[in-house]
Order: sequence, then C-alpha cells, then structure tokens
Amino acid sequence: MVYGIGIEAVDVERFKKALLRWGERLRERLFTGPELDYCLAMRFPERHLSARFAAKVSVKKALGRNIRFKDIEIIRDKGGRPSVEVKGLEGFEFSLSITHDGDLSLAQTIAQRTEGTR
Repeated sequence: MVYGIGIEAVDVERFKKALLRWGERLRERLFTGPELDYCLAMRFPERHLSARFAAKVSVKKALGRNIRFKDIEIIRDKGGRPSVEVKGLEGFEFSLSITHDGDLSLAQTIAQRTEGTR
C-alpha cells in the first residue's frame, strides 16, 4: 500500500555555492561516509551530492516525517540502481528515482508500507 510520494528538485549551482560556503560542516551534517566517498570520487561531485540531497528531501516528504538527513542513506545496488535505507525505521519499502538535467538534480520517492505493518 502506498503511504506517500515525495519529489524534490535541487539547483546544482546553488547547492555547490552552499557547499563552498559551509564546507565540511554542511557535508558532515547531510551525508554519510559512504555517500561522501562515492560522490567525492566523481568528476563533478556537486552534481551527485545535490542528487542525494534531493533524494533525502523526497524521502522525508514521502514519509511526512522530520528525519535527520544522516539517518537517510542513499545506496546503490550491484546494477547501480539507487535505493534508500532509513536508520531506525521499519515497515517501509521505497522506490527511488534520481536524475540530472542541466543544472537540476531531481528525485522522486514512493514510500510503501510492508505487509503486516500499520
């Protein structure tokens, strides 16, 4: 059963400026170690970081809950498909889509209750 849907768009250049201004403090507040390892190894890390930020916001919107950003981790399966793990949250499955288009990073999340949970 679908519990909620969230969508978010992030301007990559604006996010990059925030990263330059707030540096490590912002990165450490928003992202987990594995997320930073993956994104900072890319040619344009701000593009990948902004996409993960958009994904985390879309998860929060789909759940309708205020969850710490670091408690939401965007991971990739063996085929490279993004998925979500939320620390301390049980009874949900997520479908996540992330894309980049020009200066925008976009993400959409569908949160579903698993069977047997209310």
